[in-house]
Amino acid sequence: MIAIIRSVFNEEITQLLLDGCVKALEEKAVPFKVFECPGAVETVGYTKRIVEVQKPSAVIVLGAIIKGDTDHYEYVCNYVTNGHSHLASHVDIPVIFGILTTQNEELAYERASISRMNKGKEFAETALQMIEAYGSLNK
Repeated sequence: MIAIIRSVFNEEITQLLLDGCVKALEEKAVPFKVFECPGAVETVGYTKRIVEVQKPSAVIVLGAIIKGDTDHYEYVCNYVTNGHSHLASHVDIPVIFGILTTQNEELAYERASISRMNKGKEFAETALQMIEAYGSLNK
């Protein structure tokens, strides 16, 4: 089972990411479970707990951090990227960083839209490739 952790902050964008991710996993008949939390910052601790409790084969963390008028963007991006980087280096499963960090809403939509880039699909494909890569190390 792949765990998908979705931040509901910037909900329209993260829903598009989730839709693409789910579609890609369903097309491959890969089991998954979706978990939601309030924002990108909360994904760090929540992902750790999901790994401990649910024992997934991989986690895909979805979110969208969009630059505003204050320095808050920088602090959130740093916290979230450092947190997930640290987590990924301390667990034995792939942690796919699917949190968009964009300068504006338009760029976030461009990356999330099903009819455009749809990074959600790419994050799912990356998770599947990394599960295979991790598995090959045990052979």
